[in-house]
Amino acid sequence: MNDHATYNWRATLRRGRLISFALLLTVACSTTVPRVLEVSSRTRLQDVGPAEEKAFFGYDEASRFRYVPRDLSTEAQREEFYVRWTPASISLVKFEYRQVGKAATVFAKTYAPHGKAANLFEVRGEEFRAGGSVSAWRVTLWNGDQLVAEKKSVLW
Repeated sequence: MNDHATYNWRATLRRGRLISFALLLTVACSTTVPRVLEVSSRTRLQDVGPAEEKAFFGYDEASRFRYVPRDLSTEAQREEFYVRWTPASISLVKFEYRQVGKAATVFAKTYAPHGKAANLFEVRGEEFRAGGSVSAWRVTLWNGDQLVAEKKSVLW
């Protein structure tokens, strides 16, 4: 075999490997493994949130406007959990949690997404006031009666 034929054979082999790799990468990216992407929380006790928001809303240098945050009513006080998952074809999202004041009890909220991939779960009002802050949580994704993914807090 001469040098030119060897070069063509190697170039063809490289192209074949490159095409195989690209095909494999495409297949890997197109199949989405069910998983919980994010769980973030915040507690809402006043009509203006954390310290950053208070600094922004509390005093406006230009107009000398000052706003004093007010406590929310008992029914409006809450702890919010923003949950995001993939894929959007999940049939049920289950949010389970324990509260500081009722540590032996596991509470649960469910959500049927219908093509959505995020939801806000709230522990609010009397439930929040009586049980206190959430001390541990777990989010599970279900397709029918099959558990397909789970994410939980460190204390769960």
